[in-house]
Amino acid sequence: MSNSSEPKQCNSGILIPALKTSPGNTMIYFFGLLYCFLGIAIAADIFMCAIEQITSATRKVKRTPKKDKLVEDAATEEGEETYDYVKIWNPTVANLTLMALGSSAPEILLSIIEIIGNDFKAGSLGPGTIVGSAAFNLFCISAICVLAVGSKAKRIELYRVFIVTAFFGTFAYLWLYLILIKISKDVVEVWEALLTLLFFPILVVAAYFVDIEIWKSKKADLREQLELQDCGMGKTIESEGITDEIKKWASSFSLPDENGIVTEAAPSIATVRKWTRTLSQTYPDLDEEDQAKILANRVSRTLSHDRLYYRIRAIRQLSSSWRKSQDEEIQKIEEIGKEEADCGPRSKTFVEFNARVYAVDQNDSNVILKVYRYGNTESSFTINYTTVNGVAKKDLNYLFKSEVLKFNSGELSKEIVIQLVQPENWRPNDVFYVHLKIQDEDENANVRLGICNVARVKYPADEPKNVTGTPNIEFVRPNYVVKENAKFSRIYVTRRGTRASLKEPIIVKYETEDITAKNGSDYRGVRDGELFFKNQEYEKYIDIEIFDDKEDEKDESFQVEIKEIESKEYTIGQKRKTIVTIISDDNALKNITNVHKLMSHYIREMKPGKATWKEQILNAVSVNGGDLTNATISDCVLHALAFPWKFAFAFLPPPTILSGYPCFVVALIAIGIVTAVVGDVASIFGCMIGFSESTVAITLVALGTSLPDTFASKIAAESESSADNAVGNVTGSNSVNVFLGLGLPWVIASIYWASKGQEFKVFSGDLGISVAVFMICSVLFLSVLVLRRKLKIFGRGELGGPFGPKILSGLFFIALWVVYVAVSIYNFKKQA
Repeated sequence: MSNSSEPKQCNSGILIPALKTSPGNTMIYFFGLLYCFLGIAIAADIFMCAIEQITSATRKVKRTPKKDKLVEDAATEEGEETYDYVKIWNPTVANLTLMALGSSAPEILLSIIEIIGNDFKAGSLGPGTIVGSAAFNLFCISAICVLAVGSKAKRIELYRVFIVTAFFGTFAYLWLYLILIKISKDVVEVWEALLTLLFFPILVVAAYFVDIEIWKSKKADLREQLELQDCGMGKTIESEGITDEIKKWASSFSLPDENGIVTEAAPSIATVRKWTRTLSQTYPDLDEEDQAKILANRVSRTLSHDRLYYRIRAIRQLSSSWRKSQDEEIQKIEEIGKEEADCGPRSKTFVEFNARVYAVDQNDSNVILKVYRYGNTESSFTINYTTVNGVAKKDLNYLFKSEVLKFNSGELSKEIVIQLVQPENWRPNDVFYVHLKIQDEDENANVRLGICNVARVKYPADEPKNVTGTPNIEFVRPNYVVKENAKFSRIYVTRRGTRASLKEPIIVKYETEDITAKNGSDYRGVRDGELFFKNQEYEKYIDIEIFDDKEDEKDESFQVEIKEIESKEYTIGQKRKTIVTIISDDNALKNITNVHKLMSHYIREMKPGKATWKEQILNAVSVNGGDLTNATISDCVLHALAFPWKFAFAFLPPPTILSGYPCFVVALIAIGIVTAVVGDVASIFGCMIGFSESTVAITLVALGTSLPDTFASKIAAESESSADNAVGNVTGSNSVNVFLGLGLPWVIASIYWASKGQEFKVFSGDLGISVAVFMICSVLFLSVLVLRRKLKIFGRGELGGPFGPKILSGLFFIALWVVYVAVSIYNFKKQA
């Protein structure tokens, strides 16, 4: 006599024991299953980084100039010997092999582990997960991608490859239906299993041939692609934006060569030089590091990413390992740079001393320094000034002073008065300093300190410098060198003479004259210019505006000459002329090299899977990719949940070791272990709630293993200009699921049972109806997808388009998934 109140006891799994059935234990297994899904995703992150490292392998090829080449790159134009780094893996082959394995590894491993752990007998969990995952990917992920894109539709670009994978994706499930129900019902023979597995390399070869268009002449096709690309690209560099230049460069690198090999994008120094020149037109005030960050970000966004990139990004966002503020940081740099560019002299406020040097003598009780502002005169701000010791010391030569000056709207100048003490202590060339510092300002002030933000108060030597022995005026230096993007050249003019003559007001007249630089195109010339010396002003300056034409050109020069001095005491000194040489910034090779190196560094940082062992561990313990400042509460919670998995898997070999192969093997083992736990927990949980393994497989397990793909496809749909990485690869991934996920374990099991003289039994009751329903729904799905591409009402694109048709398409795809799940579950219950 059995006790009906006795709790139901489920069978234990391979690794996980089954507790007695109770609500509490059921919840433990439920949340344990969800947590294991997170673990699989994080392990798959490292696994896919290894695949990314393997598939991005390149070989160095010397570039040989061709007489009939239609598009010349920047380095070739410079006459340099250059090299290309060409990818070894064809993108289509990589997508259908290693990348598909990275995306489908949990489902494939679950099917293999179930077969082996079940004494080579067919189970329901692995095949059910593969079919259920395929249905969720095809219907639900596609629906999300269709709805995620705006009104501008996006199309699948590799459409021929998509047709091939769509055919094989549908045929794969038709093939399952044939071998399970029609050819040999409920039995998988060795030849059937081998043929199922063989369809995988057939799919890869067929897709590869279609991708390279083997039926065409490769040279003619390459010329055609180059001609198409060159069409409409006759714009000058000045008329193109930096993004347009990068897109043109990236598209030229994306074209396959005669061997079908795609070149790895690696800009040369000559190319970076052109980019920085164009970037400077929009953001003239950016330093080298900010220029490199913007260029690296633009290149990263412009180059097409594979599906693994988006899968890795999705997983890291789920585990709070993706630095979300990276794009925000670049956007902030661009905004600041744009503000700097838009704020010309009329918008900015500059403040500085009216002279660089002020002169005092033993009769002076104080020194008066003038601070003035120019540019925007409407802003209000506060500056601080303070005295600083030089050879002259506070309390010995002057009284220390530190105060604030408030500039109100419309005020152009302020005076600073500093008391001098003990004149007998002053010696020739004694000096102290006065420093300016900006304090509070209103948010629209945009205040900058000028070059002369430090003034010298000097007791000059009493010695005239010209042969007549009279006081004179001359330039401080006979020549100046200025960069083309400096905006102006500052030239200093000084008094020379006895201290007694330093108080006399003077007007100095000057003008500019062309040498090789041209007035109006290289600099703004001056005629009848006047410079005023007043009171104790000893050394003042003249500013000549410099024009940056953004052209790579030779150094150019002009001269400034003192023409006349309105003074009875002063004459013109020996340095009555000074030559200003303008050097082209494009010739500053050191700066360009620095930008190139920094850009390469930031591009590497933006690529996943380039971390060392130490960096892996640091990333594992960091929230939001180490950016704590911008981390949110949800980031911290996600990090806390994912931390045990992240920290454990951080000790796997980094993808950078031995081209990623050790990481590939070890990460695959880690995924297999966690997947075995998932299989056990899913079976026990299904038993506890009264669901069959097939029901749990096509719903909960399929959804859990597909969650990273869901986020990855959504990000790809929003970020990419095409639909390939969003939905174009779904059919190929589904084909790989069947051919590898079922073919490989069936080959193992069928050969095992054949060696014993027995048949490998696969009960078709559970799987057969699911396969049939899925096949019908997939044909309906593909039909709608073709209509979306062909009809104007849908926007002639697989994703996005007009609002109404887009919503109807998304709802229809979701309805197909609901029908598939409902019919399958009904059939499972009927079979039970």
